[in-house]
Amino acid sequence: MGSRRRFLQVVGGAGLALAGCRARERETGAAAQSTPTSATSAPPVQSDRVVIVRDPSAVRGTTISADKVAAMVDRAMAELTPAAQAKAAWEALFRPDDVVAVKVNCLAGPPLSSHPEVATAVARALAEHVGTRPANILVYDRDGGELQAAGFDRSGGAAYVCRGTDEVGYDAEPTTVGSAGSCYSRIISEQATALVNVPVLKDHDLAGLSGALKNHFGSIHNPNKLHTDHCTPYVVDVNCAPFIKDKHRLVVYDGLLACYDGGPGYKPTTTVPYGAIMVAVDPVAADVVAFEIIERLRKEHGLPPIAGSEREPKYLRVAADAEHGLGTGDRNRIDVREIALG
Repeated sequence: MGSRRRFLQVVGGAGLALAGCRARERETGAAAQSTPTSATSAPPVQSDRVVIVRDPSAVRGTTISADKVAAMVDRAMAELTPAAQAKAAWEALFRPDDVVAVKVNCLAGPPLSSHPEVATAVARALAEHVGTRPANILVYDRDGGELQAAGFDRSGGAAYVCRGTDEVGYDAEPTTVGSAGSCYSRIISEQATALVNVPVLKDHDLAGLSGALKNHFGSIHNPNKLHTDHCTPYVVDVNCAPFIKDKHRLVVYDGLLACYDGGPGYKPTTTVPYGAIMVAVDPVAADVVAFEIIERLRKEHGLPPIAGSEREPKYLRVAADAEHGLGTGDRNRIDVREIALG
């Protein structure tokens, strides 16, 4: 990568959030490859579609059924393509030689982290349907200790490699996009050619929603500097960096447990077993539907809506505008498919 400073769009004040960036020795591992412009000749996925598969029996307290989660992921992926086959969807999005980084979210600790059963289902589907080697599936978050606490297999014998960015390092120099200047995890800037985003379905006490777009605050060195103005436009600018925007392929929302108030930390009184897996190609559309679910849960539990309050996730509109083009923010243009299992 060298030590040059990368500027994609310079905006006054962008350098304010750069303190604390540091480089570490690059670890050996899966070699970085060029980002594919097209995966295969498989039938295209439906880019305007969000698929929600629910199976209440997949969650018993805080115990998750790995077999049922795998079936939910498989069923949801099948609905993304006209072929109605999970294999077709995976092949349309990934190549066998991709190095796939799977961004999980372990900030809240168990049980409100991305569940290892979801990451394992993704890894095994990549292996079965695409032919991705386990060594080329990199499950990551900011901290190896948090991954360990959330139950991810760090032994090296799993269906994936599990790494914390604290072990691999951040870029030596920041990348500035819009108002956000950050050093990105070297897992995504140097190693990965494709990204799978595995956020948790939960409220955020400042940003309104801690979902797919905000999940990548765990891919940068300085998220604490980017929470002013309810994280807008910083969430959007972080996702516009090429390491994310150009490599993003899929969102697999972990809605097995859902927190409708008091997030992003685990709040047992406002966390419910929701029993859902939600998949989409479009991260903005996925977040729009996720926010709709959070609002529905709030109404069911007698809480006021977030929409219209100061913490409404306004970054969703910014992400969908013509300037940023990260996805579809208009709910009327999103094709939502809901499927019940169990």
